[in-house]
Amino acid sequence: MNAKKSKGAKIYRKNIIPPEIMDAFELKDTGYNILLKGKAGAGKTTFALTLLDVFKDFEPIYLSTRVAPLSLFSQFPWLKKRLKTENIIDATRTYIPPANRQDPDGTLMKAHLMRTIRFSSIPEFLKIVYEKIAQYEHPIIVIDSWDAIMGQEGENKENIETLFSEFVRQTNAKLILIAESDEIGFLDYIVDGIFTLRDDSVDGRTIRTIEVNKIRAIERNQKKYVFTLFNNKFQYLKPFQDIKPTEILPWNTTSDTDDLFSTGNKSLDRLYHGGLKQGTFNLLEIESNVPITSYSPIVIAMICNYIQQNRGIIVHTTDGINSELIDKKRLFLHLKTDAISKNMRILMEKLSDRNEIRPYITQIDKENFNEIFFDTYAKLSSITKFQPVFAAVSYNTLTFMVDFNKAISKFDEHITKIRNSNVIELGIINSTRSAINASSPLGTLTNDLSYVADTHLKILEQNGAIFIYGIKPRTQLYYMENDFSLGYPQISLIPIV
Repeated sequence: MNAKKSKGAKIYRKNIIPPEIMDAFELKDTGYNILLKGKAGAGKTTFALTLLDVFKDFEPIYLSTRVAPLSLFSQFPWLKKRLKTENIIDATRTYIPPANRQDPDGTLMKAHLMRTIRFSSIPEFLKIVYEKIAQYEHPIIVIDSWDAIMGQEGENKENIETLFSEFVRQTNAKLILIAESDEIGFLDYIVDGIFTLRDDSVDGRTIRTIEVNKIRAIERNQKKYVFTLFNNKFQYLKPFQDIKPTEILPWNTTSDTDDLFSTGNKSLDRLYHGGLKQGTFNLLEIESNVPITSYSPIVIAMICNYIQQNRGIIVHTTDGINSELIDKKRLFLHLKTDAISKNMRILMEKLSDRNEIRPYITQIDKENFNEIFFDTYAKLSSITKFQPVFAAVSYNTLTFMVDFNKAISKFDEHITKIRNSNVIELGIINSTRSAINASSPLGTLTNDLSYVADTHLKILEQNGAIFIYGIKPRTQLYYMENDFSLGYPQISLIPIV
């Protein structure tokens, strides 16, 4: 089926709904019905109600066997402006409210009873829904739940489901059916789309996924997405895309708070409970399938925020000055060249006889890393009037260390000096590549670094999207997205709840 997209009903895209559903509900000259599956608490009702809110030019109708109208609006107050009370069909247990002095003629009572339906038969239910759909040119209906409405219909159930599904298509309505189980039934074969919502965990932290099991007449971009119910609303989380800024502006300093030094990003500061302390080692663990450009704004923001305040910067990366991690060219877009030359030092091993010659490059070798590092720190501290010096050090290859035991010895020495200095170090490690000697009593290097770290954040990828969470201090899982709206690199965080 190659249906055309509708021009009659304008869709307000908010980038909170998977594109497959957005495309399906834009199809012209046909209705569309989807089935939502998942266990209790997976987010099915919240997802369905969010759909009612997103499609602004459709008239929403909600039929529930679970939630009474008053409870619905108390749980989802944002729905009041979208869903008319007369379009809430209450199929819960019939409830007769007590007499109300403000309703002497019983008008409110009658309205309540008209919205409260006890279906004695399925045809009666179909008639009620048909009458509602007939009132509007572009209706969108949620039935929560379909299993409760159908009850034990036996063989007749399949005939009713076929009839109802075709009825929706012919009336150009959009129908969202909520199921109470993950079991496959006859309905799976006749609906246009099936989505399964799941509530799972990553390292003891909540993660939610929605799986696109079936989507008729629409190309499926990917099988599964992550979503959140933050602010009691469904929001799918887009897979990472390496976007470029549309506007370039000078760096605007993010202020420190008390004895904590800002990372240059307010969202990240909150993960660190306000910022970073001097004399600390802060581990940033990255899973191997995470693109460098997804987290480089974290490092760039720290560098820019310190240089802009006339503070020193020390950087050591595995691929030197042209590393995507520090994005040298981007630094010059937001900072003055003389400030970079004065305040930043990039520690590089000699790669060839013709190294790039710049005032901010300092050469090191395998044996003298600690010596050069702290000598550089002392010089930067002096020229910046003994302000804290920020260091970003990649521990992915540790080429300055000969073997595992020597690596641990040198690192212990390094940490001891960090603790007794004004350095704030961000240690970056790829958790997959970090196992130098798995048989060592000390285990993997990541575990050793985490043990001595003052803070430990981890970045990972799930279904194409990028996430971050705190191990020390412990935090929930956050969706992480690059943000260039201020004209310089930032990250925005959305909690997964």
